[in-house]
Amino acid sequence: MIEIYAISDDVLMPENLALQYTKEILECGVNFFQFRSKKIPKDERLASEIFNLCEKFGARFIVNDDILFAAHIGAKSVHLGKDDASIKEAFEILGDDAYVGVSCYDSLELAIRAKQNGASYVAFGAMFKSPTKPNAPLCKAQTISQAKEMGMNVCVIGGINSSNIASVAKIKPDMVALISAIYKDGTIKKNIENLQRNLLL
Repeated sequence: MIEIYAISDDVLMPENLALQYTKEILECGVNFFQFRSKKIPKDERLASEIFNLCEKFGARFIVNDDILFAAHIGAKSVHLGKDDASIKEAFEILGDDAYVGVSCYDSLELAIRAKQNGASYVAFGAMFKSPTKPNAPLCKAQTISQAKEMGMNVCVIGGINSSNIASVAKIKPDMVALISAIYKDGTIKKNIENLQRNLLL
């Protein structure tokens, strides 16, 4: 089964609606939630409340980019990009049982290295032109197929929505990460149910 991996957004998930939106996401059976905030400093209280909500629903709470912030609020899962800290540092700070995802863009080489270093999953994208990262280079389906053949746990991201998620499902990733498609029009449950339905087409 392909899992939906929800990612928060400072604009699309306003602070006053963040807990309500998160609850709606988790009520739809989403098991992966990434706290992604570019605010400086990050909102520790909000992150902790979302973390507690994820714990209550049995979902994995993943902090984007910031290992120290994750450690500070007691989270054991992080997602790292190419300019962030290393996988080794994540394990050193969060412990041997940390869950670490790594952005690999369109590079099988980066994914192989990440897996060798103990990454829990590798993320490829953008799959399509993304409203969140409009300048992100696109990833080839072949890269994902090769990673799957090598036994990697694969997440795909970038411009995925209800109209193209069925084509993404054909390359059989383990997780599909979504931002804009979840929050569109503020109708969270309706959006996720529609995405889940189209994943099965």
